[in-house]
Amino acid sequence: MRMRISCGTTILLLALGLAGCALDAEEPILSESAVPFGRGGSPPPQRLKALAAGSGAASVWGPADKSFLGTSMTAASRVYFTGHRGIVSEVFYPVLDTVNTVDLQFLVGDTAKTFVDEEKQQSYTVTQPDKRSMRWQATTTNSGHNWRITKTIFTDPGRNALIQRVKFDALNGKNVTQFNLYLLHNPAMDNSGAGDSSKTVNTVTPAARTMLVASENSRASALAISRAWKAGAGGLPMVSSGFVGETDGWTDLLGGSSDKTMSWRNDAASGGNVAQMGWIDLGASAVTSVSFDVVLGFGTTEGEATSTANATLGSNLATLQTTYDSGWNTYTSTKLNNQGGTADDQYYLAAMALKTIQDKSNGAMIAGMGTPWGESSGDSNNGGYHLVWPRDLFKFAGALVTAGDTAAGTSVVNYLFNTLQQTSDCGAGEYNAPGCPQGYSRVGRFPQNAWVSGWQYWQGTQMDEQAMPIILAWRLGAAVYNPLWPKIKKTADYIVNVGPWTQQERWEENYGYSPSTIAAEIAGLVCAATIARANGDTASAARYMAAADYWQQSVDRWTFTSTGPHGDGKYYIRINPSARSNSGAGPQVYNPVSGPDAAIPVTHGNGGGTHDQRYIIDGGFLELVRMGVKRPDDPSIVATLPEYDAILKRTIAGKGEAWFRYNYDGYGEKIGGASYDGLTGRGRLWPIFTAERGMFNIASTGLGSAGTPFLTAVKAFSTPQGFIPEQVWSDPTLVTGWDVDLPPGATAGTPTRSMSPLNWAMGEYISLVASIRAGKVVDIPSVVCGRYNACVVPPAAGEVGVSVNVTAHTVVGQHVYVTGNTAALGNWNTDLGVPVAVVPIAPTMTSYPVWKNRVNVPASSSVQYKYYRKNANGSVTWENLPGGGNRTMGTPATGTLTLNDTVTW
Repeated sequence: MRMRISCGTTILLLALGLAGCALDAEEPILSESAVPFGRGGSPPPQRLKALAAGSGAASVWGPADKSFLGTSMTAASRVYFTGHRGIVSEVFYPVLDTVNTVDLQFLVGDTAKTFVDEEKQQSYTVTQPDKRSMRWQATTTNSGHNWRITKTIFTDPGRNALIQRVKFDALNGKNVTQFNLYLLHNPAMDNSGAGDSSKTVNTVTPAARTMLVASENSRASALAISRAWKAGAGGLPMVSSGFVGETDGWTDLLGGSSDKTMSWRNDAASGGNVAQMGWIDLGASAVTSVSFDVVLGFGTTEGEATSTANATLGSNLATLQTTYDSGWNTYTSTKLNNQGGTADDQYYLAAMALKTIQDKSNGAMIAGMGTPWGESSGDSNNGGYHLVWPRDLFKFAGALVTAGDTAAGTSVVNYLFNTLQQTSDCGAGEYNAPGCPQGYSRVGRFPQNAWVSGWQYWQGTQMDEQAMPIILAWRLGAAVYNPLWPKIKKTADYIVNVGPWTQQERWEENYGYSPSTIAAEIAGLVCAATIARANGDTASAARYMAAADYWQQSVDRWTFTSTGPHGDGKYYIRINPSARSNSGAGPQVYNPVSGPDAAIPVTHGNGGGTHDQRYIIDGGFLELVRMGVKRPDDPSIVATLPEYDAILKRTIAGKGEAWFRYNYDGYGEKIGGASYDGLTGRGRLWPIFTAERGMFNIASTGLGSAGTPFLTAVKAFSTPQGFIPEQVWSDPTLVTGWDVDLPPGATAGTPTRSMSPLNWAMGEYISLVASIRAGKVVDIPSVVCGRYNACVVPPAAGEVGVSVNVTAHTVVGQHVYVTGNTAALGNWNTDLGVPVAVVPIAPTMTSYPVWKNRVNVPASSSVQYKYYRKNANGSVTWENLPGGGNRTMGTPATGTLTLNDTVTW
C-alpha cells in the first residue's frame, strides 16, 4: 500500500522532493514535513475528526508476483481477488479491469510496545486446502515474536464480498492479551489510488457494526469484522481513515517517533490516497488463539457496500465456503478433460486460474491480474496487464478449449467479434486519430488492447491479433463461426488489404515483416477461406487462400537471412523493418522494399539500442510450425535452431532450459534488480518459451514424451503454488554482449517481479500436458497444416486419403498445385486448388523435382484432376496433357490411394 523505492530510484525521489540514499527499500517514504501536522511525536487519540482533501503520498499498485487468486464460479459474485506474500493484494470489482483494493493485511504488535510487525514482511505459506477449488489458506508466522495468523480466503458466491476467515495464534507460551492486532486496508477505488474518500460508518440493521467505507465515483467498499473493534477514549471504536505516508495507520504505528500503538482516530479522509485501519479487540481472556471473520463488501454506493458486508457477515460462512468449493469442484469434474488421467494438480490450477480471469459480464479474459512492477507504478499506468489483448486471449481461451471448456471459448469468440471488433474507419493512422472517440479504428480491426468493455487502450495494430480471432472461431466449429461470418469477413478483408506487414509484432515494439505475425496471418486467412466456403462465398475464399499461399511461399524470402553474423549466417531474424512495396499488379504488392539480407538498422524498444536487422533473433519462427504453416523439419526452421539456442537458451541447474525473448531485450528489472521503469532494463528468461519448445519437439518427433522434459522445467520455474511467471531470473550471462545479471538475493530460475501468473503461460501448460498425452500438438489448425503438407489430416466419414507425388520442374518463384472436380481439390478454382510442396528427405536434401501433399477426397468415386503452376506474378500455367484433357483417379472405398505423376508444361 505504500510507495516503496530503492536508493537508485533517482527520478522518483526527485519527484517526491526527496534526496539522498537513506531510505530503506521496505520503509514508507517520509520526510520531516510528512509527519502529521509537521510535528514529531504521536498526537492524542481522536485528535481529528476529518482530514483535508487531496493528501497522501503518490499511490502505487501492488506487486505483480501473486501467491493466490480467485473468484466464485457464480455469476452473482463479481469480486475477483489476488494475494501477494500471503496477504490480499489487488481486488477487482465489478469487472476484471477495475482495481478497488491495493492491499489488506494485519499489523501485529505487543502490548509492551516493543515491536509492530507488518504481516507481508514475515515468512508465509499459501496452499489450496482443496486442489479443485480456488479457495486459499495463507499462514504467516513470526515465531521470534510469538504469533501466527492463518486465513482462509474466498468470495461469497451470492454477493459482491471477499471473505477471510482468520485465526490468530499466540505462540511459545504467550496468550492473546499480550498482543495488539490491527487490520490495515489501502483502497484504490475505481482503478485509481488517488481521489479516494474513506470514513467510519455505523450500521444499525440488520446488525450494529462499525465499518470502514471507501468510495470514488460509482465504486464503494465496506470493511467489517465479526469481532468488536478496540474501544478508545469515550468508548468509541479505534478505527481511523488517513492519508498514506502522512496520517494513515501505518504511519501512526511505525512512522516517526511512534509509540507502536494506535493513537489516531480520524473519522474521515477525503480526496486522496487513503488508508484505513482498525484495532481488533482480542478480548480479555488469556487464551492462546482467537478466530474471527473479515469481510470486504462492494457496491455501487456506500449503502450497497455496507449492506453487502453486513449480509455476508450475517450468513453461515461455513455454508458459503462449501458452496464456493462446490462450484469449482463441479467445474473441474464436469467441464474439464483429465487428459486420460495425465492431468496433474497444476493443470487443474492453470485451468481454474484461466477461468478466474474470464470476466462474468461479457466473457472477456485479461492478460494478468496485476501490474508488472506495480510497487513502483502508479495511477498513470492504470491498465497494467488487467486488459484484453486479442493475442493473449486467443492463446489462453484456446487452452481452455483444449482443457474441455468449449463454452468459455465460445463466449470469447462472441466477445471478440461482437464487442471488441471495430466497426468504423476513423483517424489517419495509429496514434494519429484526433476527433476519434476511441482513437484509431478501421472496419474489422481489433485494437492492440482494450478494457473489458471493448474500449481501446493503446492504439497500435498487431496483425497477428487480427488473424487469431478467426482461427479460434474456426476451431470451435460451424455452430460458432457461421453466425459470425459477416464479421469474420470484415476482419479477413482487413488482413488481405493491409498485407503481411505489421505496425507491431508480438512483442509490441517494432514494425515490419515478422515470422510469428505472418504465421498467424496465413493461418487466419486459411481458416477464413474455409469459413467463407462454408457460407457460399467462393470469391472471398479464393481471395484469402491466394494471399495465404503467396505469403506462405514468401515468408523465407521476407524474413530468413543468409548473411547473418551468427552461426552459419542462415536463420530467421526477429523482424525485417522494411516498408511494403505496394508495387505490381499481382501478389507482388505484398513484397517488402528490401529483404532480410540488407544491412538495415533497427531500433528496439525498452532501451535495447539500434542494431542491424540480421543481428536480432527471437523464437517467433517457431510459430510457423505451431500455426501449421511450416513442417517442423522445414530446412529454414531447422537451420535457425542452432543460432536460436546458442544465443538465447540458458540452462538453470536443477530446473531446466529457458530462453530469452530476443538478444538486447530491455523489458525486465534493471541491472541490480531495481524495477523496470518503462525506459530500459534487462529482459530475463521466459518459461513460456520452454513450453513452446516442448510443443515444437513433440511436432518434430511425433512423440509426446519429447515434451516431458520441458513440462518438468516449466513446473520447476513455477511458484510453490503452481503459478507460472512471465520471467524468471537467469544466472549472470552475456547475450551477444548484452550483460544480464543476477541481483543480490535473487535465485536463478525463480520468478522476477514481473507478472505471476502470466495467463498466457498458464494456458501453455495446459496445451503442453494435452500435447504430451496426444503425441501431437493439439492446437495446430488442421486446415492449415493439411494444406501445407505439415501434418496428416485423417479422412472424414466417406473420404479416403490420397498421397500426391508429382514430378515437375520449375524455376524460383513458381509453385505447383493440383485441382479437380471436387471441393477438396478446389472445384477447378486455381486459387482454391491444393498446393504440393518440395519436402526435406535428408539434412541436406529435398524431394525436388518431386512435389508432395496429401488430400482427402470422396471415397468410391471417379475424380478428375489436373496440375498447374502459379508463377511469381500470380498467373497460372496448366500442365500440358495430350488433347488438353484431364487426369482421372478412381478412389477406393477404404484405405488410401497414391498418385505418382509426371508433369510437362
